Parts: sequence; C-alpha cells; structure tokens
Amino acid sequence: MGNLRRHSTRTGDLRPFQIGSAEGTKGAIKVVMCKEWLIDTGAEVSAITKSNAANFDLTALAATAMATTTGAGLAMHSGLTMVFKVKNSVGTDVTVRCSLDVGVKPSDDGSEILGMDQIAHVNARVEWDPVALNGDLRK
Repeated sequence: MGNLRRHSTRTGDLRPFQIGSAEGTKGAIKVVMCKEWLIDTGAEVSAITKSNAANFDLTALAATAMATTTGAGLAMHSGLTMVFKVKNSVGTDVTVRCSLDVGVKPSDDGSEILGMDQIAHVNARVEWDPVALNGDLRK
C-alpha cells in the first residue's frame, strides 16, 4: 500500500488523500492537528478550512488566491507547517515539513488541500491509480 489512499469516510471519492498533520502555535504553545490532506493536482496553493485555521496564530498576508471550485477568495497566511510523507529513492516513506504560505477558506466546506506548491517545494511527484485507489507521493 502506498502513502496515498482514498478518503477515510467518503469511499466513493476517487481522489488521493493522505493522513498527515498541521503544525503551528496558538498563544505561544505548539499545536499539532491531525489532517486528512486532499492531494489536489489542480491547486497551485495549499488551503485549510476556516475552523482549522482558528487553531493556530496565523499571520495574514497582503495576498489572496481564488478557489476554482467555489470561486471564493482565499486569504493567504503564514505560520503553518504542513506535514506529510513522501517515498524516497529507496522506497521508504519519510516525513517532510513544508511551511509555505497557505490559503484559508472562508468556510469549512470541502477538504484540507495539499497543493502543488508544497509538493513541488519538497521535490515530490504524485503517482495515483484511481481504479486501485492507491498511490504515492514520491521523490
């Protein structure tokens, strides 16, 4: 089994997901939240839901992004680290951390998104079989 799989509860969803985490701080205390990341090959930036963002002290930036599925604006923030796994050249899963800016969704609709920005930053690629519902993020 690879490090990508179908959604844990939406069994009819053919898109790749991975269990990982989001790290940051809230009131100077380290916070780690378990996340089920949607690996979104159509997303140029990563995004988290409004309620997930509330768990962290994020810094708002003077930038926005547009969600293609809803057309809603995403306010860009810094201060969050996305944690996920990639398979290295010998086939072993290694944990990587990426602290690029993320979009905060205006609501809790949809999935937490691990976009191509984070995946490219760690020099990984997406391998996904939507029939077998299995795949890998791989270096």
